[in-house]
Amino acid sequence: MYSPPSDPDVEQRMRAHHALAAKALEVQTEPGGEFWGWAGRTLGARARTAAGALAWLRLVSAPEAKASGKL
Repeated sequence: MYSPPSDPDVEQRMRAHHALAAKALEVQTEPGGEFWGWAGRTLGARARTAAGALAWLRLVSAPEAKASGKL
């Protein structure tokens, strides 16, 4: 596990978009914390679908120029 991004605005934006993605996908994140990826590029958390199945919700942030490339 890595640390959140060094820029507090980026950290807040990532958390907000992670919550929006959970709502859009109709999943509920599980208690137990969030997991940041290398250099704050990803934010993941355990989740549960509306049907109760376990899932993992990961948000990836990348510059537009690298949107289709590898992290």
